[in-house]
Amino acid sequence: MDLQLKGRRVLVTGSSSGIGEGIARMLAEEGAAVVVHGRNRERATKIAHEINAAGVAIGDLSTDDGAAAVHAEAVAALGGNVEILINNAGGSSTGNTTRNPIEITPEDYVSNYHSNMLAAVRLTRLAVPGMVAQKFGRVINVSSAVAVQPNNLGADYSGAKAALNNFTVSLAGALKGVGVTVNTVSPGVIMVDGLIRFGRKKYNDETMSFEEITRRLVEEKAFDLPPAGRLGLPEDLALVICTLASPRSGFVTGANYRVDGGQVRGVN
Repeated sequence: MDLQLKGRRVLVTGSSSGIGEGIARMLAEEGAAVVVHGRNRERATKIAHEINAAGVAIGDLSTDDGAAAVHAEAVAALGGNVEILINNAGGSSTGNTTRNPIEITPEDYVSNYHSNMLAAVRLTRLAVPGMVAQKFGRVINVSSAVAVQPNNLGADYSGAKAALNNFTVSLAGALKGVGVTVNTVSPGVIMVDGLIRFGRKKYNDETMSFEEITRRLVEEKAFDLPPAGRLGLPEDLALVICTLASPRSGFVTGANYRVDGGQVRGVN
């Protein structure tokens, strides 16, 4: 199927590594003009060259000025307004998702809200007016399984992602009939480079495969495998995002697509 993404102007935030890199790669394979975003220009430029991207945009999305700089650089690289915005940048801003909610400081809650919720809000506010004017646009917010099924730890992170889900539904309703859709994609545990590096360091084996790392971590009960029987890969998420980004997906908006291998045990 032709997803009709050729030439579409796309900004993928947090795409210099991990899940975002996988999303950017698949969109580029589909012929989209992609801008790679990160906070390290050398790393972002490396990925951009590998996927033949339209350019890079560098900046910290946790501030208004940083988001504005990223948007401006993306528009310049694309030669026009952003048509498809993938709000993927985020992750725990404190680097710790194993604390009891009572142990998490108010400052940590605020920090994660800026990184995971307001980063998306800032860029969406900048990009959506151009989408509305062109009567076409796609906003896809990358959330997390813990937004709807908290694990009782890391409430600063899961709470911010839950707010992002709410923002998706509210914005989708507000953009009624203007050709702009807004959706959420919620990954479960995804085997990104960082997790592979962690496994190889933990087991002191630089050649250890994705499958072997998964097996060892599961045996040690670091986490349970979902019903799919394996952990996710960035391309699992990227496939759903490319579909939602397609002009063919104009009847899908305000939805949350779980790409978690069945990790979330719910009917919605």
